[in-house]
Amino acid sequence: MSKQLAQSRQESQRGISALDRGDWQGGETLLAQSIKLCPVDPEPHFHYAEALWHRGAKQDALAEMQEALRLSGEDPALAVRTGEMCLDLGRLDDAARLADEAVDLDPRLATAWALRGEVAQAQGRLDDALAQLHRALEFQRDNKLVLLLIAEVYRQQNRPDRALNTLQTLRDGYNPGEEPQRVLYLEGLAFSALQRYDDAVDAYTLALERDRPAAELYYQLAAAHLSAGRPREAGQAVSAALALEPGHQPSRELAGRIDLALRTPLAESIQR
Repeated sequence: MSKQLAQSRQESQRGISALDRGDWQGGETLLAQSIKLCPVDPEPHFHYAEALWHRGAKQDALAEMQEALRLSGEDPALAVRTGEMCLDLGRLDDAARLADEAVDLDPRLATAWALRGEVAQAQGRLDDALAQLHRALEFQRDNKLVLLLIAEVYRQQNRPDRALNTLQTLRDGYNPGEEPQRVLYLEGLAFSALQRYDDAVDAYTLALERDRPAAELYYQLAAAHLSAGRPREAGQAVSAALALEPGHQPSRELAGRIDLALRTPLAESIQR
């Protein structure tokens, strides 16, 4: 091993350790130094790409990930990660090509099938998306992201019962109190679609406790309360939504409906 390569790998390991500690800026600097010392090693390119992505420099990150993939030869996991970046940037054809390449390289790689499913979902091919995502589950039954994606597709297909079953399977993979906000929010949407409004209220309430509250969550909570015949609670929730986002149009429209239900000038007070 040359002295320059040894120095590059040392800088790379220091950079990776910095990223693991959450020191993204320091890690980015060290990985850039590693690449300068030895530009033909794919590993620092990969981690440097992730640091750039975290900073929001997505186009530069994709270029680095593409270079890591080129230098690695045929690495299906790198093909998937490059495809995920392409998907996020709206480059669906590139994402689809990379997903196919990854499946060809490793037909049992769950993340490759999942990427295929995400691309199909983004293209509006929902039946195909489900087929690809269920194939991913064949190779990794406990993949939480895949289960979440399947639930999303069922919701888009207006199949709330199937979405709810999938979400409850997903929740079983978490300790009580650790379910992500997105899972609870989707549960609330499924309960609302099934007209199980009290269950929807419970799900939205838990979701609001899990992470930073959002206007959309308060809006859905308000809508569930109103559908359950509780306009006062609905008014409190829609007021919270508009306090967070005064221009949230669905909440403003809902405020008018709540106003009619209460026969009080709630909408006017919210707008003020």
